[in-house]
Amino acid sequence: MDLKEKDTRRTKPGPANKKVGGARPIKQKPADANAKPAEAMKSKTKQDRLLYIILLVVFAGILVVVSMMMLRDRHVKKTAEDIYQDLGSGGGSPGDSEPPYIESGDLTLSASGIKVPDKEPDWNLMKETNKDIYAWIYIPGTNVDYPIVQHPDDNGYYLNHNLDGSEGYPGCIFTENYNTKDFKDKNTVIYGHDMNDRTMFDTLHDYEDEAFFQENRYIYIYLPEEVLVYDVFAAYESGAEHILSSHNFLNDVRYQEYLDGVLKMRSMGAHFREGVEVGAQNHMITLSTCIDLKPDSRYLVQGVLVNEAALGQPLP
Repeated sequence: MDLKEKDTRRTKPGPANKKVGGARPIKQKPADANAKPAEAMKSKTKQDRLLYIILLVVFAGILVVVSMMMLRDRHVKKTAEDIYQDLGSGGGSPGDSEPPYIESGDLTLSASGIKVPDKEPDWNLMKETNKDIYAWIYIPGTNVDYPIVQHPDDNGYYLNHNLDGSEGYPGCIFTENYNTKDFKDKNTVIYGHDMNDRTMFDTLHDYEDEAFFQENRYIYIYLPEEVLVYDVFAAYESGAEHILSSHNFLNDVRYQEYLDGVLKMRSMGAHFREGVEVGAQNHMITLSTCIDLKPDSRYLVQGVLVNEAALGQPLP
């Protein structure tokens, strides 16, 4: 056999080694190899779309609930404001509707040259509105011009209930049943919310200004038969302790220790009136409200009763 012919037969490509255009043969994938990833991607897209719809529905539901709560709170607050206006609360900005000052007929006040704002609370209307109303507080130069209430059983009730019984802000100006309602306790503590719209006790914070503290010194408490006048002697930031359960005001020694501690305080922003005598023989009030961003602190404004004889307990 010719060697050339033999070599040609050896290198002749067979069907298994046939090349196309010099390239290697391409292996064909099964028909379902590309279908599986496409189906998986399609399924994931459906899941993402479903999740998006669910989240959208949840977000819309939350938005509706929040909007309804805001509208409800706004309605409750507006109703509360209308009730206060009907009862004679000044509202607005300080000075907008300040009443004229008159001689009260109180000898102590007359001797001190102190006149009383001519306010005449409608006690019958107030009792019809809410039987827990028993006094009225007015502080010229501020927006504090409200009835005072005391719930017979639940000391926290008026923190989040209004005069008409509705639940929510702004609540009421109130005392707890630790105190009597005749202001004959040595220290009557009156509470009110620090509202952002300068209602309730928010404007007590104006006393942080030294000039305001000096210029606005009297607090007036109206009772059905008397007007009590308190001289503001201290305004300062304090802890959130419960004053009436933390101090013994029935004991004159302990009461004097409490007063000494207050008058020795020299924290930043604290103001004290020089020349005002305050001792264990005196009656006082403490106005307490919150401080923004300080949940463990309270802002206190304290006044000593000027006309002690109005309580039927003249000074010895």
